[in-house]
Amino acid sequence: MTLFLQLGFQGIALGMVYALIALGFVIMTKGSNTFNFAHGEFVAVGAYVVLALMPHLPYWLAFLGSIVVTVALALLVEATLLRRLLDKGLTTVVLATLGVSIMVHALILMVWGVGTKGSAGPVGSGTVEVGGVVLPLSGIATIVASVIVLAALLVFFRRTPYGLALRATASHQEAALAQGIDIGRMFALSWAIAAVLAVVASIFLASFPRVVSPSIALVALAAIPAVVIGGMDSLIGAVVGGLIVGLIQVLGAGYLADYGGGKLHEVLPYVLMLLVLVVRPYGLFGSRGIERV
Repeated sequence: MTLFLQLGFQGIALGMVYALIALGFVIMTKGSNTFNFAHGEFVAVGAYVVLALMPHLPYWLAFLGSIVVTVALALLVEATLLRRLLDKGLTTVVLATLGVSIMVHALILMVWGVGTKGSAGPVGSGTVEVGGVVLPLSGIATIVASVIVLAALLVFFRRTPYGLALRATASHQEAALAQGIDIGRMFALSWAIAAVLAVVASIFLASFPRVVSPSIALVALAAIPAVVIGGMDSLIGAVVGGLIVGLIQVLGAGYLADYGGGKLHEVLPYVLMLLVLVVRPYGLFGSRGIERV
């Protein structure tokens, strides 16, 4: 039972990171009608910029600096690529984001190299023991910070003019345009919010373990099953899907380590994703009309 609780806590912590990344995917999908396959690279950029600024700035200033850089990159891609291709069809836009992903990944390799680099998380590496269950401080910080971010997003979307405008745009762009909402600005806002979520997720993803490598972008793409399971147009689904994927991965790693060469836990989220697509193609919380790409 202790092992189960230990793995469960770690799974929830990892699942909250996936939830933040999945929320970025969903917000961009709802806000700009496209699926950005370069989002994983935005997560990697966030982690590397924090790492680059840490020797010169306090950690939290490095974190804010990373947000500025990553948001600027996201807005650049949105303004120079997305807006020019919107009338070319969804498939063209999605393929373009794949091209951006490859280019950003190559840029990361040119600037920071292919090896791993040590990373310091926002909290220490200590632990807290509760009833025989050892809780890493990094995991506690991940869950607390993620809950705060989710609460802030809830308030933003329900209480602020920009949040309401973004919801209106996601619901029906033509109706939002008729109400005087600047659709282009809402597209940019959705990408900026997703970039902020990518940076928040990156600093905690780099704590599992405390290293940063180019493969962190691939790890971030493990949030794609979370998006599909929860529903590609559902914010609640992104959170639920992230928790499901995190728990499956960690519990699978703990209990199925002797099977599949110790890599079976990496496959399980995709197996569940395929099962959900067969039974409920629009996800657990998604709308029936969502278009798959």
